[in-house]
Amino acid sequence: MMRILVIVVALLSAPPISAGLADLARSGEWEKVVEVASRRADQLPLSAGEAMIAAYAARALGDIEAEELFLAGVAAGGNSDLGQLADVLTATLIQTADPGRAVALIVPAFGRDAPWSVREAAAEATIAALAAGITREQRISVEAAAPRLPRTLRRRLELALALSDEEQGRQALDRLLAASTRDLTALQAAEALYVFESLTPSERWRVGTTLYRHALYDPAAPIFEELDSIRDTSIPSDEVAFLRGRCAFRWERWSEAIAWYQKALSRSRTAERRAVMEVHTARCYELSGEMDAAVEAAQRAVRLKTTDDRRLFLARLRLRRNEPDLAAQGISRLKSRKNRARGEVMLAVDALRRGDRASALRRLEKVEQQPWAAPAAVLAAELNFREGDTEASLVHLESAAGTFDEFWGIVARDLMVRLGQDEVEDWRRRSVLEVDSTEGRSRWLALGRWAALEPDKQVLAAIRQRVEVELGWAQRTGIPEFEPGLAAELWNIGLESEAARWDSSGFPRSDAVASTWSAARFLEFGFPRRATRVADGAWRQAGSEVPSRAMPPDIRQALYPFPEPDLVRSSAATANVDWSLLAAVVREESRWDAHALSAVGARGLVQLMPATAIAVAARVGAPEPTRDDLFDPRISLELGAVELGRLVEVFGGQRAPAVAAYNAGEAQARLWLDQCGSGCTEALYLMNISFASTRNYTADVLSAATVYAEMYPADVEVSDRISSLPGALRLVPANSRSLR
Repeated sequence: MMRILVIVVALLSAPPISAGLADLARSGEWEKVVEVASRRADQLPLSAGEAMIAAYAARALGDIEAEELFLAGVAAGGNSDLGQLADVLTATLIQTADPGRAVALIVPAFGRDAPWSVREAAAEATIAALAAGITREQRISVEAAAPRLPRTLRRRLELALALSDEEQGRQALDRLLAASTRDLTALQAAEALYVFESLTPSERWRVGTTLYRHALYDPAAPIFEELDSIRDTSIPSDEVAFLRGRCAFRWERWSEAIAWYQKALSRSRTAERRAVMEVHTARCYELSGEMDAAVEAAQRAVRLKTTDDRRLFLARLRLRRNEPDLAAQGISRLKSRKNRARGEVMLAVDALRRGDRASALRRLEKVEQQPWAAPAAVLAAELNFREGDTEASLVHLESAAGTFDEFWGIVARDLMVRLGQDEVEDWRRRSVLEVDSTEGRSRWLALGRWAALEPDKQVLAAIRQRVEVELGWAQRTGIPEFEPGLAAELWNIGLESEAARWDSSGFPRSDAVASTWSAARFLEFGFPRRATRVADGAWRQAGSEVPSRAMPPDIRQALYPFPEPDLVRSSAATANVDWSLLAAVVREESRWDAHALSAVGARGLVQLMPATAIAVAARVGAPEPTRDDLFDPRISLELGAVELGRLVEVFGGQRAPAVAAYNAGEAQARLWLDQCGSGCTEALYLMNISFASTRNYTADVLSAATVYAEMYPADVEVSDRISSLPGALRLVPANSRSLR
């Protein structure tokens, strides 16, 4: 009896075995984990946490039988969060061997209380089980549970249900396309539907539309041509002709596109629709160099249905035809103050192209509406500087310092360097005085204005220290508190990277410090896209009036991660393109997610469409990449570097039009360059980009390239700096194959 009592006391006083297993898990001693857990399981049932640690250890060792056994222990352990994950993990193990049981385990995880990653894994395992074969009753249960999934996952599951349904699959595929033709599920549904014989006109219409939406113009065009000869009230005949014209436009066959647009115009029943056709016609005429015809078409569009956007389009065409007075008349009739500001900037940039600096300056100084006020102020400051008026130049810069984005902040600081040491020192003294004489939000705003314009890196470091004091950064140490949930459970048992994988939303984000800590963990565990998103949230929580360059380094590093420095630099060197520009494109396109997949099918780090990747590979004599190859970081980076390098070469080494072309196409980028005129700087080129999405994209890439060059200089071995991080951070698969 005494001996039993001693054993019980010893067990009660010993540290919990889960703590020891957690430490072993953190150190990666998987064999030891399995050994200790197995011994423990022979005596008493493992807790849910202990069983989960052991299951992951068995998975790491490739022992599937042991993994399934331990996962069963998790499910029986009474922890709902870990139990749900255990069911999903078990289902992935048995999804083909025992699909019926897999479905029974998975369906409860469809609910809204499960983290996204768990629901996604459940949906994928269900899709695999469907392919393996399940009973009619099990299929009915899946169909009933599918609406509980988020729309994206639900559509993927509905596609699998359609593909596995011999009786109603065709109708289900058509319903998927009727709901949407824009996502990747729609493309897969269209490709599956296209193989059926004797498609109805409406089915062919939806297939053709889907192929067009996914940039598959070659197979889409013949479908539209066939439908153009069919009169079916269920198909919009004007849209058929329009999309066939868009195919020609994408091929840069301007006259062919115009012919189809005119056919669409003749069939359009509303003034709005006819105006849209005229705008597209005008764009074709402009790109083909027929400016008179372009202006006439744009005029017809304005007369049919007047909008600010159409007036601005017509004004831009008039400026290209050297008719600034007529352009100014049209801009004066704009209704929105934001659009009038855009118009004034257009007129100012055109005045600069014609050498009329005085007129340009007058117009720029009138612009006060965002988002144009900051660029206008910087351009006005540049003009004042060229005229020798450094005082006025500094006034313009100070007036907009609190509104700069990354790009215009860089341009403004380049100008600050040129203003002269005395002017800058005087401005700096005033900035220090303003910060020291204010409190609260006023001090924060003053710090933001100072940081936005400060060109000296050592002074910037001092500003950053002030920012950290304002945020109370030094007082916050250790691990922030997790809210109850799956992330907290996994973190506490030492499966920290799995916590980031399965429940990123469960990481602490209560304030800027907690969000920054979480962003750093996501970066450490190989989830740079999540790190960037959370770091952006941390910056905004701290107060985005202070630019990110003055924020604590952890925020900046997560905003601009660099997981593959060696591969980026080698790919860029081979393609003769600046490595920092390639890194910036990757950041903008995929946020360093090697498995990024866009709604239209662009893949990988540089988001190449499969057809584009094949064309690039053929141009350099590389093996034709498969769609899955584009998820290989090495292949993606090498192909992306080749394409980016080609564009830089096409545009004579100019980065801005090359980046714009990567986003909007060469023809459009060349048009903006011609519009910019001689002496075109990156800032001026940016102001000539008429598409807001391309303008923002180009600005973000150019500014990120500057940031990468500053943060990761080539003479510092970045690979040494990250070599101590977990292997998950390195994105290159072990079996990756080089293009060389």
